Amino acid sequence: MGAIHSTPSFSSATASCESNDGSSGPSYEPDSKIPSGAASSVPPAPMPVLARPETFEEKLYRKQFKAEPLVPIGCLTTAYFLGSGIKSFYNRDPVKSQSMMRLRVASQFATLMIFIGYAGMNAFTFELAPGMAVPSEQGYGGKSGGDKEE
Repeated sequence: MGAIHSTPSFSSATASCESNDGSSGPSYEPDSKIPSGAASSVPPAPMPVLARPETFEEKLYRKQFKAEPLVPIGCLTTAYFLGSGIKSFYNRDPVKSQSMMRLRVASQFATLMIFIGYAGMNAFTFELAPGMAVPSEQGYGGKSGGDKEE
């Protein structure tokens, strides 16, 4: 009535994990199935490391506060003079309001000049002709053609 459960018996040839040299574990021969001259001698290329995209706040901090620190200072100065001028205009003090608006324009001009200065400084190189070959780097040694040594 009941099913008979039997465990399969393995022969010693298939169940043995010992190789002929006495070491335990299966023996693998990696070059046995790969033809000679195949890509087995070339190691696999490493996985590329992908960089996380930079957020807006990180880019703003990197560009404005580290690379060009005077531009945000100029913007804050301009905003201060603008706010102070509007407050003076609201309090009906025309002399102070006029002077604050003039200082605001001067602050805007200074900030713009600083910004242009940073842009020019980043674009300026000390090379005479970028991309051109220098004769001393080509093996001429800086000697002119008329000077012959004997």
